[in-house]
Amino acid sequence: MDASVASKYANLPDIDTEQPDVYETPDVPEDESYDDEAEVPLSEDISTDTVPTGEAAARFRVSSGDIDPKSALARYQRSLLRTLQLESLSGDKEVFSGSGSNNVQLDETPEQRLRRLVYEAQELREQLETNGSAKNTKQTVPLMKLVSGLHDELAQLSMQAEKGNSESAQLLWKQLNEPSSLTSKDQSKPVARTEPTNVSAFERRIATLEKLIGANSTLVTEDSFVGHNLIDTVARLRQQIEILADPQRVEGIQRRVKQMLVEMDRLELASMQANKAASEAAEGKGSNATVRLDPGTIKRVDELYEKMSNMDSLIELAPATARRLQSLSKLHAEAAEAVSRISRMENEQGSISDELATMKDVAASLKSSIAENAETLKANIGHIDSRIAALSERLDGLKK
Repeated sequence: MDASVASKYANLPDIDTEQPDVYETPDVPEDESYDDEAEVPLSEDISTDTVPTGEAAARFRVSSGDIDPKSALARYQRSLLRTLQLESLSGDKEVFSGSGSNNVQLDETPEQRLRRLVYEAQELREQLETNGSAKNTKQTVPLMKLVSGLHDELAQLSMQAEKGNSESAQLLWKQLNEPSSLTSKDQSKPVARTEPTNVSAFERRIATLEKLIGANSTLVTEDSFVGHNLIDTVARLRQQIEILADPQRVEGIQRRVKQMLVEMDRLELASMQANKAASEAAEGKGSNATVRLDPGTIKRVDELYEKMSNMDSLIELAPATARRLQSLSKLHAEAAEAVSRISRMENEQGSISDELATMKDVAASLKSSIAENAETLKANIGHIDSRIAALSERLDGLKK
């Protein structure tokens, strides 16, 4: 730093006079010389005109009522194939492509195949609902019932498969792991899936599902046989559900079960008395003594045996009835709560009606008082007018 400058800033604080001087320099100008990229000429075949958003949406939007079922099903199959291919990249499924473009084989696990069957049953039910709204419902209603039963059966099988404890689930895994019965010649040809428009098409699809699922031999009872198809099973299950859903039949079953329990208690008491008598007779007469029952006890035992034989057909329904009653307990509790709420609402409504009556009386009294006050006010105004008129007359007289 120069001596003059140093003497000038000598007495100022926070100035280091021992460090070298620092001078500011102007910024270095940027080099703006660069090679411009060559513009690529656009082709004459490419249109660069902008299309309005509304016009583009109207051009590419498809109305839901104008969709062809065959094209919609084909688009759904393509989207499902793309979904399976994406899942194969994450390790869920493996997709193998053959020589042809349509020769695609999906290596599914049993869980994935069962999930797909459940989804197809649900799709079939939705398709039946849409067809039933537009066409004759006489044929679609029983088909919708069958498909709903089939969907419920598949849901039960999926729950059993997740648990893995029942024999039916093991049988399902065994049948699902078996290779399909299609030959290589049939697999090489693309399968054209069309919309089912009659009963035979639905029956073919249900038969295909039956081949994949198989008959569950663990559900066979005395009144059924080992080779019945899925439709008979669904009908039998629906009949049992209707029996359980009928409150009169459930009450009848409950009464019979209670009567059977009473008779069994009586039989147990009679057997205890007979054993006691037999032990006393053996102690008094020896080992060759025989027990003799009175005719009344024998008659009651015979009647109880006949009733037990009649109750054999209802024993199978007892667990389902108990589960049904347990499931309805919450409904009964909610109904009781609803009744209490309705009673409270009725009480509140009564109190509100009483308050309204009181308010009506108050309004009537207020109206009458307003009328009286109006008459009084009119009289006062008339009296004041008369006094003002008299006063004005007196003033006129004084002026004269």
